Amino acid sequence: MKISGSKIVLFLMMSWPMFGFSQKLRTTINGYGHIDFVYEIGEKMNSYIDVGEHDLFITSALTNKISFLGEMVVKPSSSSSTGFAAGIERARLKFQYYKNHSIIVGKMHTPVSYWNDVYHHGRVFFPTIDRPLSFSHFTPVHILGLRLQGQNLGDLNFGYDIVIGNTTMTGQLLGEEVMPSVTLAAHIKPKDQMRIGFGLFNEKYVGVDVSGHNHSHGTNIITEQLSFSLVNFSFANFGDKLQVLDEFSMNITSTDSLGVAENISNYIYVGIPIKERFIPFIGLDYLSVGGKDLLNMEQTRLKYIVGYKQEFTPMLNLKAQIEYYDTDLIYSNTVSYNWEFKIQLAYGF
Repeated sequence: MKISGSKIVLFLMMSWPMFGFSQKLRTTINGYGHIDFVYEIGEKMNSYIDVGEHDLFITSALTNKISFLGEMVVKPSSSSSTGFAAGIERARLKFQYYKNHSIIVGKMHTPVSYWNDVYHHGRVFFPTIDRPLSFSHFTPVHILGLRLQGQNLGDLNFGYDIVIGNTTMTGQLLGEEVMPSVTLAAHIKPKDQMRIGFGLFNEKYVGVDVSGHNHSHGTNIITEQLSFSLVNFSFANFGDKLQVLDEFSMNITSTDSLGVAENISNYIYVGIPIKERFIPFIGLDYLSVGGKDLLNMEQTRLKYIVGYKQEFTPMLNLKAQIEYYDTDLIYSNTVSYNWEFKIQLAYGF
């Protein structure tokens, strides 16, 4: 029997009002948004202003042990008649059953990497304007299922996550042709603002349309079983004098017909706070997809970043970036180089 991911999320959202007796006293509602200006220089020049994602972020302590977290986002969409589309990004119930150990159920961010586990859709918290390139190719952003979590354990503030849930490609928890995905993650926080982590994600599926991943035209159904694994190592240190974030991922996909494809990505950010609120930064984002990969097809992408961030308040900042892209889409024999200048006003309330 197949269990639809959307039905489970709908059930959680409908069940939440039943706890209304504590909602008025212990619920916090926040909103986040951003506006971008982009100027592109490549084969053609292009510039535009874009109203980006706007995020409604809700947390509610239902009891001393049970809490709810919801995140609903309205974002630009070319397929919508209004130009925008709304979606439930997270809807989860958390039960803290023993000290810092919890059980979480619902739709959540997959804790396979630092970025995906720590940041939500509010760009005001991002160190740079954009997410790493891996988010468009490798990173399984969302999962719907069951999560066992421990936080701030021992002197090193050890944390762990074990997640079993729906596959990211199908939205199904169980079915004839899919198996639940599995995520294992652990980290330590040896001092304030520092976190060192490891994440592992695995899933297998067949009979899935991967057109959105490998940029093919029309429908492209995988007719054989495909194994997808992701290993992530992360180091984050957002100190008063130096900010560093390094996210390294190795993605391995395999099929019986093509064999194993080894893909890698690495995102590096370095910022130097000046008087706390003025932060010049540099970054490097690299992604490489092997020739035997059916999901993303063979390609190499390299992005250089130089930018500046000014924080007016903790919930209002302005970022400016100059980016240089070196893109080699080997699967289509296309090579391109282009520059982008971006300004982003990000805010929360």
